[in-house]
Amino acid sequence: MKTNIELQQLTDRCVMCGLCLPHCPTYHKTRDEAESPRGRISLIQGLNSGHLPYSEKLAGHLDRCLSCRACEAVCPSGVRYGEIIDGARAALAEQRPPAPRWQRLAWRWTTRLLAERSQLYRATRALRLIQKSGLQTLARFSGITRRGQLARLDALLPPLQALPAWPQYIPARGAARGDVGLFLGCASDAVDRDSLNAAITLLTRLGYGVHLPAAQTCCGALHQHAGESATANEFAQRNLAAFNAQPLAAIISVASGCGATLADYPRAHGNAFTAPVRDISEFLNDISWPEDIRCAPLPKKVAVHDPCTLTHVLRKQQAPYSLLARIPQIDLIPLADNRRCCGAAGSYMLSQPDMAESLRDDKITALKDSGADILLTSNIGCALHLRAGLRAAGMDIEIMHPVTLLARQIKKANSA
Repeated sequence: MKTNIELQQLTDRCVMCGLCLPHCPTYHKTRDEAESPRGRISLIQGLNSGHLPYSEKLAGHLDRCLSCRACEAVCPSGVRYGEIIDGARAALAEQRPPAPRWQRLAWRWTTRLLAERSQLYRATRALRLIQKSGLQTLARFSGITRRGQLARLDALLPPLQALPAWPQYIPARGAARGDVGLFLGCASDAVDRDSLNAAITLLTRLGYGVHLPAAQTCCGALHQHAGESATANEFAQRNLAAFNAQPLAAIISVASGCGATLADYPRAHGNAFTAPVRDISEFLNDISWPEDIRCAPLPKKVAVHDPCTLTHVLRKQQAPYSLLARIPQIDLIPLADNRRCCGAAGSYMLSQPDMAESLRDDKITALKDSGADILLTSNIGCALHLRAGLRAAGMDIEIMHPVTLLARQIKKANSA
């Protein structure tokens, strides 16, 4: 957690020029200065110095920040806004009145799921049983899941697959070029194994053995952005120990939200991985490919959504486009207004549903106008949020990770 002096030094770098305002999603929607980066920095300075007392109104302005860091990416003064908002939320956590008991129990349960993969699998299998038994359909028909948080959670949940155990190591196929570690994440492991399996297929085909350390856990992003730095640090130390146990050429993240958090470990937790953290699209794009790997043509229009973590934090938003250019006949287009957040932002889509859905509506409109047949995104949270929006709009558009599409086209070429 940042000290008052450290937080003050970080905020003092802001010269209040306002160049960030056009890039802030919440300011774009509200035109409220308190919902802008410089407005929030002013509030944080007041709270940090003691000139502004804690209030629900002040906390609300900080809570509605998406932590998209679009402001940070364009700041001429190099203000590290991500550090500032995380530090402010940690300070807020100490001043907030206790949440209702049910909320505290729900958050404690969520933390257990994220911390222990066995607990996550158990909960996911229970939800899959509910889906396959027809209980989910019955709950929808009865109206139980039509309102509030249950409705939002139900809308986000895709059809769940079986969860076979991961091997500790998957060897390369053909000439070996080295070993990498694959970060499984939480949501990706539970609800998007297609992306993880596609990443493994491509990595092993290109000559890399893949380590999947059983001791890895949640990256800690949700707790870091909620001001619970102690829990985030606990998760970080566990992941550092798990992946630093063997020599690796790289640690690969499939979800860009996880990748951005892992890459930030040295700054946030004081320790670094012994191997570089690389986004899967970036890594695959930067290595040489054997000439015998072909992709089947795809004569379709494919829209690409750029997650904030890939664009503003990792700054690797061009990697998926370069990688997907390997697919013949693909009509690849960026989604309009791609630098603005879709509203997912981790748990934001549940805690701030009005703003999250308003931002998502813009993306759904852009996608409708694009005429695209497929939507790609490199972050699982964005995928779940956008898929729920597509379903609500009655749009039958396939959504997947870029590597899932690439692996599919390679498989089609080989089976032709």
